[in-house]
Amino acid sequence: MADIYLSVDVGGSQTKIIYQLAGSKKPNYLLMPPAVEEITKTKLDNYMARLGWIGSPSPDQQLWVVWDERVVVLGDFAACFDPQDRIKELKYENALWKVLGAIGLIVETSNIKVSPKKPLKVELALLLPWNEYSDRRRFEEQLRKMLAGFGVRNTALKVSLERFLCRPEGGGLAAVRIKQQGIDWLRSQQLGVLMFGHRNTTALYFDRGQLKLGDSPLLGFANMLDMVIEMTSGLDRERLALAIFQARYAVLDEIYNPNYSNTRRPDWSTCAAIIALASAKDPNLRDKEIQDIGKAISVATAEYWDKLERWMSRVLPAQLDEVIIGGGAAYHVEPELEKYFNCEPKIETQPSLSRNSYGSGGTKIRTSGYKSKDYNKHFTPMIWGSGISEQVKQTFNLEKKQFGEQCTSSRLVDCFGLFDYLVGLEATNDKS
Repeated sequence: MADIYLSVDVGGSQTKIIYQLAGSKKPNYLLMPPAVEEITKTKLDNYMARLGWIGSPSPDQQLWVVWDERVVVLGDFAACFDPQDRIKELKYENALWKVLGAIGLIVETSNIKVSPKKPLKVELALLLPWNEYSDRRRFEEQLRKMLAGFGVRNTALKVSLERFLCRPEGGGLAAVRIKQQGIDWLRSQQLGVLMFGHRNTTALYFDRGQLKLGDSPLLGFANMLDMVIEMTSGLDRERLALAIFQARYAVLDEIYNPNYSNTRRPDWSTCAAIIALASAKDPNLRDKEIQDIGKAISVATAEYWDKLERWMSRVLPAQLDEVIIGGGAAYHVEPELEKYFNCEPKIETQPSLSRNSYGSGGTKIRTSGYKSKDYNKHFTPMIWGSGISEQVKQTFNLEKKQFGEQCTSSRLVDCFGLFDYLVGLEATNDKS
């Protein structure tokens, strides 16, 4: 039995980590900013000396890894050392340091006792973009070498990698759906998986059980954000992305209004989160700036979708039986996805319990399912997050209707699906 079961998704906007300790009844999760920066030991020492004793930051706020006399700072701590924009770099190389950092962080925050003579036993599952999936053996070889002896913060660690499982992004969602429906179902389906990430957009295509195609170009949400930034002034990716999703979340009732046949998009220039992005002081200039930001988002979204649509048409067959949708950026192009797959949300009417509304026909609500919008065209049902979003919310107590918790649950589904598959392998071994 392993000491730690670990699933890692090294996304472009966040590193998602799900882990469970031996003997624990349920998993936990960690989220870290994606920044990774190599510095000298002298630079780290000088920084800590200048800092002196000021407050008591948590381990995740001052996270660094030491291996073979190299020092790499991670997450929030990397921001203190002028990190480079690495969104176009290969994920797997930076993922090595992130895995080491995650293990060290789990050890420290969980108060796991470590021994210099007895290595920790870890089972690891990792998600990589399809275009880096072929690097998984190289990653595993280098990771085992690094795990033999490394340091995280002030703790020296040795780790034995008991199991290594690597899947392309979207593989966690595919594993969950196959578990739900069964192998016989998979062998009768043409199944697509689409993951809309910050850095990559990934497509997987299963033809009656066989993975026929995968692709993972740099068509992530960051492309759309960069288009907006080019058309405006004073914005950056992080602030802009946060504002866009806050604006969307603030008008969910309007976006998913059951009186309309499809998902709608906010009027960006009227959203408080978008208005807050404007920096001009003069009221007239500020109003013009807000209108320009709203127009830039609309124009960039249309261009972003045009690129996605042409790519999807090239890599996926037109006659899919089902498509699994994942990734936070998918929600930004939800109206376009519904049109592309000929989906119209199903609407149900719930009887009203109020006497005053007796006979009014009840309340319309939107369900999670779809029907064909145009019966003359092929209909491909979309399955958002393989239907496990609610399970993720319940597992990690994310059930409150708050913006941050909704974003977290949608980001964790792929990582959670792969984690579920990993611990399922252990359970199968125990039974046998």
